[in-house]
Amino acid sequence: MYIDESGDTIPLSQNGKKFLVLTGCIIPEEDIHGIEEKLREIKHKYYQDPDIEIKSNFLRYANPDLSENSPLKLNSKEKYNELEKEVSDFLKGIDITLYSVVIHKEAYWSQYPAQNPYHIAYVFLLERFQKYLKTKDSLGICIIDPREGQTEKHFMGNELSSLHEKMRHEDGSVWRKCPNIVEKLLFSQSDQTVGIQIADMYCYPIYHVFEYDKKVDEYWRFRELSLPKLFKYEGKIDGYGLKFFPDITKKDLRFFS
Repeated sequence: MYIDESGDTIPLSQNGKKFLVLTGCIIPEEDIHGIEEKLREIKHKYYQDPDIEIKSNFLRYANPDLSENSPLKLNSKEKYNELEKEVSDFLKGIDITLYSVVIHKEAYWSQYPAQNPYHIAYVFLLERFQKYLKTKDSLGICIIDPREGQTEKHFMGNELSSLHEKMRHEDGSVWRKCPNIVEKLLFSQSDQTVGIQIADMYCYPIYHVFEYDKKVDEYWRFRELSLPKLFKYEGKIDGYGLKFFPDITKKDLRFFS
């Protein structure tokens, strides 16, 4: 499971975002090489560099009609449209499973003052990975980018690794042991890890529909790319492939209306 986040853990009083979204992209071991090669082919076609990093914001801002800079910036709108279609078709076509945890920071801090929302998001995500692995009678590892963007720096590394190890080996007050997850939490930078780049491209659309209070069908990247890949149980994603916390503010969001 490759893990990426959108949003931040910055207080709202310091212009932080409303939501923190942590998304895990599960890629079967036997498929990793083929998926990586497909994305490398796309990168080579448009940039003559199969190792260039593709992130969701790099891709959006590659549009020459936008003023924002991007390492992927293209000079031709036609070329940009071709790139976006190829990447979208790639994301639609690969066999992956998504789990995503959405934390409403203000509501979370009102119940758990001074606690890091990344902590509970990771707990929820790992629990879901454990359930997935158990149904597959499989083992799994977790890979995450240590450069957390705008999440609190001190939490990554030792604290997150310690939480990961505790969940693997023992029950906690808010989790059940996750024995199908093997190895310590692995850290790998996104520019060197195709799986994390892919997780990012699915994660941002999930964040977008919550941060900008949109319905399911109002953002095409969510509707067409992320939604079909979120784990479903009897056709439902809420509480399964998508965990929203705390529940109390669901009623205020158009996503759940």
